[in-house]
Amino acid sequence: MHVFIDTNILLRFFHFTEEELDALSDVFASHEHGSAIVHLTEQVRDEFARNREGKIKDALKKFREGRQVPQLPAFLKGYEEYGEIRELTTQILDKRKSILGKVDRDIKGKQLPADRLLEGIFQSSELTSVSEENFQHAARRMAVGNPPGKKGSLGDAINWEILLESLPSNEDIHVISVDGDFYSPIYENSPHNFLSEEWSRRNGGTLFVYRSLSAFMKEHFDGIAFSFDKEKEALIEELAHSGSYSTTHALVAQLEHYNYFSLREAMRILEAAAHNTQFGHVVCDHDVAMFLARIAGPHISNIPPGRGLTLLQDAIQSLGEE
Repeated sequence: MHVFIDTNILLRFFHFTEEELDALSDVFASHEHGSAIVHLTEQVRDEFARNREGKIKDALKKFREGRQVPQLPAFLKGYEEYGEIRELTTQILDKRKSILGKVDRDIKGKQLPADRLLEGIFQSSELTSVSEENFQHAARRMAVGNPPGKKGSLGDAINWEILLESLPSNEDIHVISVDGDFYSPIYENSPHNFLSEEWSRRNGGTLFVYRSLSAFMKEHFDGIAFSFDKEKEALIEELAHSGSYSTTHALVAQLEHYNYFSLREAMRILEAAAHNTQFGHVVCDHDVAMFLARIAGPHISNIPPGRGLTLLQDAIQSLGEE
């Protein structure tokens, strides 16, 4: 799965949004572990750097100007809740002053939670550079009026040209953006017909669009398109190095708490069983066999021949013999 996250989505983490940083982290973790390919460009990085402070400034302005406490009419003074509200109001004002002081320091030091996550993403990712050809093609798009992009701004057109050029043929592209140029003027959650046809004609795949990261996650982060969890990854690693049968059973019990395992994860677990006798010798024990059948059984047609597949087949057979 090929994914492109527009700059405007990344900047939302510096404004008022219901998006969760964990969702962004999960997408890039899935990229790092082979469940998805997230395409980042130098254009996105530069747009982010240019617009970060403006987004933060606007969010802070609205926070400071917004009414944080209720106004109390005089006739409420006779009620016991009046004093409680006044006390809570003072606490809110003190907390607001405190958080503004802390956040000002972190803004300057680029230490906001979103800063730390995005800096790590940009530093660890291979950014696609903007070639002169990309620039010229984007300029032509804007000149003739083809989407995406707005008059006087080549950013969206440059990113689109990069995607057209860099993705393999016959691949779908999933674009997450709030930019209206990617969307149909009639069907607000469908891709712009021009872009959809262009992608199909030039690449052979299908264009999918999402107005928010949460919309994308809701549709695809169901454990099938993406499946990554740091704790689960650590447990699989421990299983590969299990030093005793009892440890293997204990780790399997912990892994049972996870509902879904990707093909990659299932194959890692089967490889662990093939190379570690403290695991491989107990694959037919009921709890281990049930676990392997549940997490690897659905992928069995995609598991290549080998010791791991044989162990899985043995585990499944042992359940049928009970």
